[in-house]
Amino acid sequence: MKIIVSILAILSAMFSSTLFAQSLPDPEFSSRPYILEANNNLKGLERADAQIDMKVKGMGYGGFETYYTAFTPKSDVRLSKNVLSKLIIKVERNIDPSEIISLSMAIVKKDRRRFLQGSMALGGKARDVSSSYVKLEFKKIRDGIFEIILPSDIQLGEYAFMPISSGGGNPLTAYNSKVKISCFGID
Repeated sequence: MKIIVSILAILSAMFSSTLFAQSLPDPEFSSRPYILEANNNLKGLERADAQIDMKVKGMGYGGFETYYTAFTPKSDVRLSKNVLSKLIIKVERNIDPSEIISLSMAIVKKDRRRFLQGSMALGGKARDVSSSYVKLEFKKIRDGIFEIILPSDIQLGEYAFMPISSGGGNPLTAYNSKVKISCFGID
């Protein structure tokens, strides 16, 4: 009897996950995270125009840090830490989502949110900024559609999904340019 119940439970789980994958609507845009609402609709995150800016430390002798800066202190899209919403992303075929977006926690200043992107010492040596990023996991729902799994111990605060650049750019020429980031807050 226990074996039959176990088999039925496994079949039920497989059927419901297949049904979920089939009933989930396609996100409108690739590489942009969406919230999966209870009614099975997708809701976009706040799309902020972030300014790429630089903070020079110690008149340049301490190196510099680069940030994406959103010019509001708080996102209007809020998630509850107690019941984290499912986040969905669509990617082009055969692309690992972890190679196109990252999640960073903001440093909130009076009227803005700053997301650390990089840090360089005076001689040009890169500094480790990995502590400002949140480790994400991705679960494939179907071809090109993934669930973004946030860590269960994520802190309260302001966050942004940011595109991962291909590198090679000069941060001095990127200064004063803008990039779109997808923001939300956790209460």
